[in-house]
Amino acid sequence: MIGRAGACVLVGVMTALCVGDVQAARAKKTAAPAPVADTAAPLGRVLAETAEVHSGAGFGYRVIAVLSRDDVVRMVERGKRGGWTRVRLESGIVGWVLSEQILLFSAGTGEDEKVGPLRRAGRRLRETILGPPNLLTARIGGAFSAGAFGKEGLFLVRPSVFLSPNAAIEAYVGPAVGRETSRALMGLGLNLYVSPSIPFTPFVSVGTGAVYTRGKVDALGGGAWSYLVSPGAGFWLIFKAGVGIRFDFRNHILFRADHARQKQEYSGGLAFSF
Repeated sequence: MIGRAGACVLVGVMTALCVGDVQAARAKKTAAPAPVADTAAPLGRVLAETAEVHSGAGFGYRVIAVLSRDDVVRMVERGKRGGWTRVRLESGIVGWVLSEQILLFSAGTGEDEKVGPLRRAGRRLRETILGPPNLLTARIGGAFSAGAFGKEGLFLVRPSVFLSPNAAIEAYVGPAVGRETSRALMGLGLNLYVSPSIPFTPFVSVGTGAVYTRGKVDALGGGAWSYLVSPGAGFWLIFKAGVGIRFDFRNHILFRADHARQKQEYSGGLAFSF
């Protein structure tokens, strides 16, 4: 037999347990679902030195975060609001960044792809050595090229100013030396880059200038000036920090009132942009 005091205690405990179960059930019904990681969204890498994350798609919205070069974000919505991309940061912040400051580099399936060893090695090579390229944000650049100018040796310095990610005004100056003559080339041209958003970008170019040709010491006659027209093409392989390797292939047409000839350029060397 349980005394009156024990019965009261037992009733109190049972009442407390029932109230606790009811409150737990209500809390379970009203609790917000646990956030699910947006692993299906593609991944993007920041191209600019700094990229501001705004609370809305426009500069008039408040800056809620600042990203640095090579930061990785989830791309929730891309290019649907006047050139702005909605991104999710690792901290969970969701905001808007200029689309030109973000480079898509992963489909973001949320699971590691089953790839072969060669493809994995290529991916590691790209992550450690290649880009992301900085032509989307570059303002100035240049190249040091060495190669052949016909049968003559060639060395050119090529400073450039970017008008846009796809176009740059480029000057060139340097010597070309052969067995019988030595030349000084100088001029100005336009380069059009086909794919500035990836580490490998082909380009086409056209330029004009002048070349001063002079014979060797034992040759008769003095030096002479010729006009120069230089259509051509090439490609640029960009590594990290805006440094890369560039190759040029051009057909230089030298002409003056009484003479015209062509010389092909095959050159390569170090290139940079920042």
